[in-house]
Amino acid sequence: MPQPQPAWAQQYNYDMQPIWARRFEPPAVTGGETQDVIETLMKIYQFSGGEEKYLKPIPQALAWLKKSQLPDGQLARYYELKTNRPLYMTRSGKDYSLTYDDSDLPRHYGWKIESKLPQLQREYNLLKTGKQQTTKTNRRELSLRVKTILNNLDSQARWISTSTGERLVGQPKFPVNSQYIASEVFSENLETLSAYLELLKTN
Repeated sequence: MPQPQPAWAQQYNYDMQPIWARRFEPPAVTGGETQDVIETLMKIYQFSGGEEKYLKPIPQALAWLKKSQLPDGQLARYYELKTNRPLYMTRSGKDYSLTYDDSDLPRHYGWKIESKLPQLQREYNLLKTGKQQTTKTNRRELSLRVKTILNNLDSQARWISTSTGERLVGQPKFPVNSQYIASEVFSENLETLSAYLELLKTN
């Protein structure tokens, strides 16, 4: 998106304008997806051999994230177009209403997001200076993480999570101690394994 909100929306129309998706997903710029896009751009930059165009949007987006943090350090899922005010919703049955008030949020959705700004800024700075995060300590830590990931596979080569009663975003609450396969865990583990294989290629 252009200034003063150089971030990304959750969904767009064919003219690249933010639009509604589900009834609780309004046209807005987002804290969570913007962080995801920044991470993706930095990965593409590395895979592309260092094409600067992939890093170009990042400084402005990082500055936007910094100024958009909530008082508790989190990010809102949605920020109103033009005003940049944190945008939330209330729910009555199947009806949702937009609000600036975060005191009565529906529990089935993540309206606030953990800020990854320090990590994103650090990774961006490393890429810009050409430094690689491949110190002996990092290699050792990554190797230990890979060993743990592989040991956590069950007999059918799955990573199984156990519910503690928390509500998963977009899902009903599972009973305590019920087991399930979490796409988040799967994705994070594959990223770690891929990073380890990439490290082996360069050493």
